[in-house]
Amino acid sequence: MAPALILKSLIIFLSQLLVSAEDETCPASLDCGDLGQIKFPFTTTLRPHCGLLPIRGCEQKDPYAPKTIQLNNPTPRTYNVLQVEPRTIMIIDDDQYHYLQTNNCKLFTNNFTLPHASLLASFYIKYNITVFRCNHSLKATLPNHFYKYSNCFDYDIYYGPPNTEIPLGFKWPSSLAPCSTIQLAVQAKSTNNPFQFLSASIAIEVRLSEACESCLHHGEGQCLLDGKGTFYCAKGIGLPATIIIGLLIIWHRKPRCVSALYSDSYLESESIYFGVPVFTYKDLEKATKRFDRSRELGEGGFGIVYYGKLIDGREVAVKRLYEHNYRRLEQFMNEIKILTHLRHKNLVSLYGCTSRHSRELLLVFEYISNGTVASHLHHHGSTNRSFLPWPIRIKVAIETATALAYLHASDIIHRDVKTNNILLDNTFCVKVADFGLSRLFPNDVTHVSTAPQGTPGYVDPEYHRCYQLTNKSDVYSFGVVLIELISSMPAIDLNRHKDEINLADLAIRKIQKSAMAQLVDTSLGFESNSDVKRQITSVAELAFQCLQRDKELRPSMDEVLELLKAIESHKDESAHVEEVKVEGEGPSLADGDEVKLLRNMKMRPSPKAVTDKWDSQSTSSNVNAQSSSQI
Repeated sequence: MAPALILKSLIIFLSQLLVSAEDETCPASLDCGDLGQIKFPFTTTLRPHCGLLPIRGCEQKDPYAPKTIQLNNPTPRTYNVLQVEPRTIMIIDDDQYHYLQTNNCKLFTNNFTLPHASLLASFYIKYNITVFRCNHSLKATLPNHFYKYSNCFDYDIYYGPPNTEIPLGFKWPSSLAPCSTIQLAVQAKSTNNPFQFLSASIAIEVRLSEACESCLHHGEGQCLLDGKGTFYCAKGIGLPATIIIGLLIIWHRKPRCVSALYSDSYLESESIYFGVPVFTYKDLEKATKRFDRSRELGEGGFGIVYYGKLIDGREVAVKRLYEHNYRRLEQFMNEIKILTHLRHKNLVSLYGCTSRHSRELLLVFEYISNGTVASHLHHHGSTNRSFLPWPIRIKVAIETATALAYLHASDIIHRDVKTNNILLDNTFCVKVADFGLSRLFPNDVTHVSTAPQGTPGYVDPEYHRCYQLTNKSDVYSFGVVLIELISSMPAIDLNRHKDEINLADLAIRKIQKSAMAQLVDTSLGFESNSDVKRQITSVAELAFQCLQRDKELRPSMDEVLELLKAIESHKDESAHVEEVKVEGEGPSLADGDEVKLLRNMKMRPSPKAVTDKWDSQSTSSNVNAQSSSQI
């Protein structure tokens, strides 16, 4: 059938559907019982399309029936609604209320996550304060009007005035950079007791975009997004008509992150990628100043990454494929598939991609401004690369482990964990990137058989030997990252002795010989600070477990995360079991029943060249262990 005839038939069918459908035009306001009349951006669950935040219970006959709202942070939670104003909704967090009533320090870990911003609106806690959760060992230099609360067993709490009282241009004390941050609701000026001024009542302010405000006030229309994620103002049009227009647009144009060169098997699963905003090549070319070489951020596994600035002001990192070949295109699509299903504060966000009509396939990510962990560890003497003190390094380890544990809980193996793929923002918070090699892992199998891919120095030797990929492959790679954080040495260095080219081999030998001082970066204070020495020694023991050649002897990522948190909070002493001496010299290492040390194993010498180790012809071409990659 000719395309024109198909389109005509589709229009006739959908027109009939429109005539028979109930009119779904959104009224100016909706009744919500004792909350009164509510307007956009709020709506009821019976008309979810008429707003951004649907309130449950409005439709009950009893006007005083409980009113609730469900938010995803990060899993769906239900909150009671106390009050609704034109652009603000007041809710109560029951957990927060309990912690405040009992002076429970879990208050400072009960992070409240707002809905994601869109082209329609953004969301804010109207009255809030930024709280810093810091290790007891931190010696912070604080300005006036800052407080320290030390009555929590696991950490100290630092905070200043509420954010509404902070002047423009204010900068947070750099001494608090190693700490975790959380925003909490406040009801009064800050004092030396946070339980007296923090609040369980949270006022969520909705700030509509200029286009949406104009649509509501001047056009008297409805704010909507089309199939491309682009804003449009629907004037006097109901939901069925909106669906019809959307279907026609999708049928006619089919914008998606798929190349015309790709195989039919991928086109059949295009719905996986639908919903990702589509950028034009022209817009991204303009954002990167025609892909100016001065804007290169680094090289990923299958493309060059450029800094860009979009028309709306957002700073982005644009990944550009080298060429349209099957392997790189497969990885490109894989990254979209993975990232469209993930939302985590320690994972880099995907903003969108180009369509199949574009001159090139491009991925658009949020821009992370402070470089990679590798750039700080191995190039801290260069411009804009500072030395990372130990408190920041263990923070990096914990946040990276948090991201990997989240991936594994989502049945995803990263498969290319390395310090070049761990990004840092200006507060030294971690964003794990580069999912081109990642694999979705079926729930009903123990491993996936696949040719080894990854970066030399980080690849699990059992995966390389047996072609069996498991989540313990990520654990091995993370063990190498831990050793890098301890030593500041790169994973592969051809200038080292042939038996120590591979950092994992070098570390195992030093730990077996109780020669920790020869492994640790002397600038970290290993010999002068007893607390740093304790933490580094414990992290080395954990890395040693992660680097076991037998995957069954490695801990899970959840266990790794738990141990790292214990090490940072001084609880790791209780985790130690019977201690044994290694070759009768130096400090001892913990040796539990579940962990067998490698001291009795014969280590295979590292090769004279990086490629000697990878005898498989199917190994990925991504062998540049020293590359500095934004994504």
